[in-house]
Amino acid sequence: MHQPLRKYIPATITQSYFQMRARNRLIESTDTDAINVSPLIDVVFILLIFFIVSATFVTLPGIEVNRPQAVTGKALEKNAVIFALSGDNEIKYAGSTVQLEEVPGLVEQASKDKGKPVVIQVDQWADASILAKIVALARKKSSDVSIATRKPRA
Repeated sequence: MHQPLRKYIPATITQSYFQMRARNRLIESTDTDAINVSPLIDVVFILLIFFIVSATFVTLPGIEVNRPQAVTGKALEKNAVIFALSGDNEIKYAGSTVQLEEVPGLVEQASKDKGKPVVIQVDQWADASILAKIVALARKKSSDVSIATRKPRA
């Protein structure tokens, strides 16, 4: 039968061998204990890009109008083309004053292929004939034109 290998190796060599091996394990374990964050950063960047690409941006008219109150009404989706008609009969879109003739082009440019609804915020003291013209011009490019009002009080 075979004799164990330890009989032929002196004790000091065996002890130093096992001590070195334990020391190497300690050094190796401290190097590999760190968490690799590279995959985590990759996933975070991919999620960030996804949310930026899929986000929809709404352009606000840029002025505050005193809307009339309605008896009935329904809430529309947030993603809409919004115009405002002030009490001074100025048409506002995205914070700037626009002319009446520019309305169809702005509706077409803003809605592109998505067919966004058009919402007109009208001051209660605005001229109704200008509102009618805005609605008529907006309907040339979008079939869904609404007038924003205040919510009815419950």
